[in-house]
Amino acid sequence: MRRALGLLVGLALAAAGVLLGLYGLFALLYRGDNGGNGNTYVKWGGHRIDAHLVGGVAVLIAFVLIVAAVSLRRRGRSSAQPS
Repeated sequence: MRRALGLLVGLALAAAGVLLGLYGLFALLYRGDNGGNGNTYVKWGGHRIDAHLVGGVAVLIAFVLIVAAVSLRRRGRSSAQPS
């Protein structure tokens, strides 16, 4: 039961990391509706925030989530094997 829960949490973290990473890459590559002239912004919470800043933060958080998922999976695998 504990191993299945660890696997489920690891998969959820990895999936969230991949989705957030894709969003971050799209935000970094976004050039706006007018072909890339001027600054690009995304609306978040009613505020306009630079799309590149949002993309960078999203990619950083995605990286942390994926590293956490991998380390959780490795820790679960090493504790299941007898010493």
